[in-house]
Amino acid sequence: ALFQDRFALHLYSVNGKHLSTVPLDEEVTAMCLTEEFVVLGTMQCGLEIRDLQSLTAAVPPVPMRVPVHSVSVTKEKSHILVGLEDGKLIVVGAGQPAEVS
Repeated sequence: ALFQDRFALHLYSVNGKHLSTVPLDEEVTAMCLTEEFVVLGTMQCGLEIRDLQSLTAAVPPVPMRVPVHSVSVTKEKSHILVGLEDGKLIVVGAGQPAEVS
């Protein structure tokens, strides 16, 4: 497809060395980092949780029904707060990957 590689996520070291790149299927509208994960919200209504080192998906994408405007992880890393375009705030439990539903 013409726009296949339109979106990508790039990982750099603190020194500015390019470490890796992964192509993304969706347009990222929100991002939040923790020590271990990068949490992405997309225009196509997706919530993605990726491993910060490998950039691979830690869990399957969580569908949100409307575009995501903001994502934030609570201080205890127990929940992800997702602000949606329609004004709703969704709270997603961030347990171990096997527990996330």
